[in-house]
Amino acid sequence: MAGAAISLFHGALSHAAEQAAFAVLRSGQIASGPKVAEFERALAGRLGRPHLVTTSDMSSALVLALHLAGVGPGDEVLTQAFSCLSSNAPIARVGAKAVWVDMNPETASMSVEDLCKAITPRSKALMLYHVAGYPGPVREVLAVCRGHDIVVIEDCNNAMGALSDGQPVGKLGDFAVHSFYPNRQLNAIEGGALACPDEDSANRARRLRRFGINAATFRGPLGEINGDSDITELGWSAALNQLNASVGLAQLQNLAEQRRRTQANAELLSSAIQGLQGLKPVAALPGADPAYWGFLVLAQQRDALLATLKAQGVHASRLHHRNDSYSAFASPNRQLLGTDALTGQILALPCGWWLDETDMHRLAAMVQQACAA
Repeated sequence: MAGAAISLFHGALSHAAEQAAFAVLRSGQIASGPKVAEFERALAGRLGRPHLVTTSDMSSALVLALHLAGVGPGDEVLTQAFSCLSSNAPIARVGAKAVWVDMNPETASMSVEDLCKAITPRSKALMLYHVAGYPGPVREVLAVCRGHDIVVIEDCNNAMGALSDGQPVGKLGDFAVHSFYPNRQLNAIEGGALACPDEDSANRARRLRRFGINAATFRGPLGEINGDSDITELGWSAALNQLNASVGLAQLQNLAEQRRRTQANAELLSSAIQGLQGLKPVAALPGADPAYWGFLVLAQQRDALLATLKAQGVHASRLHHRNDSYSAFASPNRQLLGTDALTGQILALPCGWWLDETDMHRLAAMVQQACAA
C-alpha cells in the first residue's frame, strides 16, 4: 500500500506563529509597528549583517538592491538562467539587461570561468543565486567582480541556514537578499530582506520602500503629515507589514532545529543513493554546507524517474525553468553548455524537516527501485 505523499515543500505555521498572527490581527495595528524593527534586529544578528531592511517580498528587495547599486537602463546584470523568475524579473524592472552566465552542472553553481568571459564594459552588477540552498562560489565571484567594479548581490532566497566556510551565506556580497515566502526555510507568509553594506544605504532603502518617506520626520507631534519633511527621492510601496514580521519572529524559534532535521534527512538520502546507476548527488562546493531547499541529484533518465516518483506520491521537481527561454528579457544569446547539461538532468528530491526517518527510507527505496528498473 502506498504511504502518504512525500512533499518537497511545507508551508504550515507553528502554533506560536498562529498565535502571533492572531495577536496582530486583533490589535488593529497591522500595516506597521514595532514588530517590524524587532524582526529586522533578530535577522541581522542571525545573518551577521547589521544593516538589514525588510521588504514586502523578495523581488522588491532585489529591485531595491539593483537601484541602490546604480543599475538602470543600458546597464547589464550578470546572472544565472537556471533560477526563479522572481529573482531575474527585477533586472528588467529597473530597465537593465540580464546577461546569462553558464553553470557548472556537477555543483549547480555559477561558472567563474564563464563569468570572466561574460563581463563587458556595461556590466554593472552580478546576482549570485545559491541554487536550492547550495552555496555558490562567492569568494571567487567577488574576486572577479572587484577587479571590474561590479556590485555583487547574493540571492539567498532559499538558502536560509546555509553556510560557506562556516559563515552564513549572504555575509560577503555587497548586498544580499532573503525570502520569507511560505515554502522557504523561514515562512513569514510573505516577505523579504535586504542586507546592505552600510547604514547610509540601509536608511536610503528604508525610505525607498515607503515612497521615499523619512519615517522619523514625516509626521508631526499631532500625527499629521509634516509639510517640512521633504522627499528627496521618490520610492514605491515595498514595506513589510506587522503581521508578516510577527509570524517571522515566531518562526525563527524553530529554525535551528528544523535545519538540523533537514541535514539529517539529506545525509540519510545521500548515503542511500550512493552508487546507483545513472544517478549521483550534486556535489557541494568545498567549504559549503547547504540548507537543502531540496536534495539535488543528476539523473541520466531524469524525466522517467520524475514521472515514476510523482506517480507514487513523491513531490520531486525539476525546480526551475530556464529564464533565458523567455523573450521578455531580450537578452543576448550566449552558449551555455553547462546549463544545458544541468537542466537536462537536475532533480530536487524532498528532504525537509517535516519528513521523518520512515519517510526518507521509503523515498530512498522508491529511488533505488526506479533506478534498478
